[in-house]
Amino acid sequence: MKLINIILAFLLALATAQAESTKLDISAPAPEVLSTYYAAKAQDAKKVQSKLKANGFSILAVTAPIKGSIVITVTNKELKATNTWLATLNVLVNEKEVRVQNPSYFGAAYLQDTFKYGQFAGTLKSLQKALGDLYTVEDEFKLAKLPNYQFMMGMAHVEDTIGVAEGEDLETKLKDNKYISYSLKLPNGSTLVGHNLRSRTNKFLVKIDAVHNAQILPYRSIIKEGKAVMLDPKYYLAVSLPLLSMTEFMKIASAPGNIEKDIKRSYK
Repeated sequence: MKLINIILAFLLALATAQAESTKLDISAPAPEVLSTYYAAKAQDAKKVQSKLKANGFSILAVTAPIKGSIVITVTNKELKATNTWLATLNVLVNEKEVRVQNPSYFGAAYLQDTFKYGQFAGTLKSLQKALGDLYTVEDEFKLAKLPNYQFMMGMAHVEDTIGVAEGEDLETKLKDNKYISYSLKLPNGSTLVGHNLRSRTNKFLVKIDAVHNAQILPYRSIIKEGKAVMLDPKYYLAVSLPLLSMTEFMKIASAPGNIEKDIKRSYK
């Protein structure tokens, strides 16, 4: 009887877990709540890169921000056309799954009133072809509230960027720089830059048990008209980790400052 109860409990837990994940249907109408990421079955990192390339993506960088996690940063024409933080997507490969940033989620957050649900259907179709069936994850937030997202009253919004460097030679400082994972010229002339943070800075993921979301890195800055800015980490970390509690946020209270220091160091 005890064994039967254990088996029943396991099956119930499995059924619940499956019920919480929904297979991506690109043709479906806009949901009330958007999944921050999509997950696919575990795959070999090199094969993932190959399949992404075969489906229209350019590989900008392959990094390992935390042990056991490989992050592949990609772009395509549809993403670059936004001329924003959404010009790239990060794809995480670990032993359990492949997880990718949802362009619809971050589109709603970054593009705000100019975002229309479904405008990244092409990118999502390409991701499906490359990675296989995609499923929602536990991280999610209401679509209607994403354009004005802030962790709590008085904290940063998407437009609250932080200046990290200024000068005419900013892009030359990116060459042969170990702190830079990639740089991407955008159609409007600005440059999106991916930053390798120090390993001790990346450990904030471990402190809040968020290694499974290592695809929030590399961190980014944008260079435009001689100025480099970054998203305020108090905004970016919160919107990227919508399940983050105030207690967990306090555990990584030093992370925003450390990230800012790392980004500024990249330009010195």
